[in-house]
Amino acid sequence: MEFRGHHEVSFQAVRSLAIECHALDLSAYELLLFPVHNDSRGLTKSTYDELLTSKLLALAIALRTKFYQGTPYKGTDKYLDHVINYEQDGKLPGEINFTIKDACDKIIHADSIVRQFKNEQQKPLTILTGVAQGGVKWTLSFSLAHLADSILWWLEDVENT
Repeated sequence: MEFRGHHEVSFQAVRSLAIECHALDLSAYELLLFPVHNDSRGLTKSTYDELLTSKLLALAIALRTKFYQGTPYKGTDKYLDHVINYEQDGKLPGEINFTIKDACDKIIHADSIVRQFKNEQQKPLTILTGVAQGGVKWTLSFSLAHLADSILWWLEDVENT
């Protein structure tokens, strides 16, 4: 078998991963907090966590591959304006144009991922933390369903241009 010298990632593959992440986010509430099955050993939760992490990483890597291959990422910050919250050393870094590529970089390089349900929200908050070069601690928080929606909107716009 001959490989063509680079990875091929279609927009359809990115779309599929975004849809899977969206579905995983929306299913978390009922699956994990109000299960209709017995999960006394925690296997459903651990399997869910592994599946979510692998799909989120696959989505970030697929997007980074698209950007590396020339799909423009500049201007994608408009899709994330009200979707993510980014902090450095516990403070908002001021005016920042956080692109989809930037979000992917943080997803890929995160040291930890935590999912929290706040109040009666059925969409958990996904919180990633890590340390940037120079030792600066960062936190990225978002609703995965909203991030996936933003990526789907971006895909629609990119494919229509």
